[in-house]
Amino acid sequence: MKHVKILSMPECDKLIYSGGIIARQIGALMVVDDEQPLCAVSYPIVAGGQKLADGWLAPGEECVQTPVVCRVGEKISPRTFAKYVKMGMHEEVPSTAHELYWQLRENGSDLQLPVWASNKETIREYSIELEISGLSEDAFCYSSDTADFYFEAYFKAGDHDELYGELMSQLMDYMNILDTEELGAKIVFHTLNIDYQDVIDRLNSEPIDTIHCDMYEPRR
Repeated sequence: MKHVKILSMPECDKLIYSGGIIARQIGALMVVDDEQPLCAVSYPIVAGGQKLADGWLAPGEECVQTPVVCRVGEKISPRTFAKYVKMGMHEEVPSTAHELYWQLRENGSDLQLPVWASNKETIREYSIELEISGLSEDAFCYSSDTADFYFEAYFKAGDHDELYGELMSQLMDYMNILDTEELGAKIVFHTLNIDYQDVIDRLNSEPIDTIHCDMYEPRR
């Protein structure tokens, strides 16, 4: 026979990623089998941010497979955040960078730009290399896992306007995030696929009016 137990963790300050959300873990649901008591499994129970007291069972993996994003109130780098954006885009119900960011912020955490090791100055410009490939009618565009900001788009092969629209929508999400955090930065796109160089040029030349970011003049 299997038994279900709730382990309360009210003082836990751990933010986890599970099933397309970032939230604070406040407990665990334990499932114990009488015939195999040493093989118990647990699933995280998360809270709804600082404004909500309710908790719910996270829709992702077991506790041992659930990655820790950071501690409550801790700042993370854009590259760390990009890892969870990529994971969120691949969920059954995809989540966006904008949604994940506000979940992070609702739990008292936010982003912080990295600094150069040589002079400790803040890094303000980020180069995003886009891999663009297509098979028959379907095409795929994505940035590398080493990029500080993650981009991904599926589009009809040869439809440059659709690709531009998908990437611009994601870029505006990042611009709104950086502006909210008052982090001045510039994002510049590159690609080795000359067939879509016009899309890259269009993204880099589109003036984006922001308060803190350097995105108005053409970017090279």
